Amino acid sequence: MRELSPAVFEFETIRISDGLGFGEGAISGEADPHVLALADEAIRSDDILVPISRDEHGNIIEDDGCGDGRSVKLIFRLKQFFNRSLNRAKVFGGAVAMTAASLIGAGQADGSSVGETFSSAIKLLNERNMDYGAHTDEHASGENSGCGAIDNAPKIIRSAVKYESQIRAVIDVLGADTSELNTVYKNFYDYVDKLPAAEDYSGRRVMGKIMRAGKFVKQLAGKHHEKYILLNAVRDYTVDQELVRRATNGRAQVFAVDIWRMEDIASGLNPHDTTAESQTYLSELIYTLATSAVLTKGDLPVYLIK
Repeated sequence: MRELSPAVFEFETIRISDGLGFGEGAISGEADPHVLALADEAIRSDDILVPISRDEHGNIIEDDGCGDGRSVKLIFRLKQFFNRSLNRAKVFGGAVAMTAASLIGAGQADGSSVGETFSSAIKLLNERNMDYGAHTDEHASGENSGCGAIDNAPKIIRSAVKYESQIRAVIDVLGADTSELNTVYKNFYDYVDKLPAAEDYSGRRVMGKIMRAGKFVKQLAGKHHEKYILLNAVRDYTVDQELVRRATNGRAQVFAVDIWRMEDIASGLNPHDTTAESQTYLSELIYTLATSAVLTKGDLPVYLIK
């Protein structure tokens, strides 16, 4: 277990974009100007970051969840329910979705369906002894899990290719090492070319496998009201999404992505292989930005916390 980093006394919150500029989802950054002003004030406050919680032994918890901005209704693991929601790292779809993306970007999912790729991701995380988590929601039904980054995986993977030029531009702005980006995108294209037009994919089945692995799952409540995307680079801290919900009386939420968690996933999956680590990180960025394109209209302002 890692020890928690020393307390952060200074950090910057920078608005790096008024919107990604691409997307076809239903979630929009439009809202009452007063609500946006309240949310913006909360985002820029010194309280926007909270430390990752510790377990009963005093060690920082190492599982993760999704960047969904809604409130938590239930927390459970297998058949046990918990009363307190701990602060854990956030990446879209959790480490399972990020690992599935890495298998595609590294050319290791060739010939596999999306469902099989997610199953391989779960298996790989277990083999690497890397913890992970997920969320569902109170509206989930049919083959949906309640997590958009998991339920829409086939569409997200196709959108990674559809919006290649826009995604490349954002990755450049973030300053990531792009030396492996052409290789990663070639593998994404090869994977998408072999996907059937209609696939028997089920986010609910993916979630079932996560649950049966004994991972913490949170059930989220209410509707989506995300108005911003917050990218956090401060290690061992995450965005206090409740702060924004409370400041706006629930009228605004924020998506949160902990960049340092994506880096940890990349290094954990690829010990002693810097090339594979770079491919994994780029694949995670591609999947994250493609998820935004599927879920939002592309008009949510983006902040970087560093």
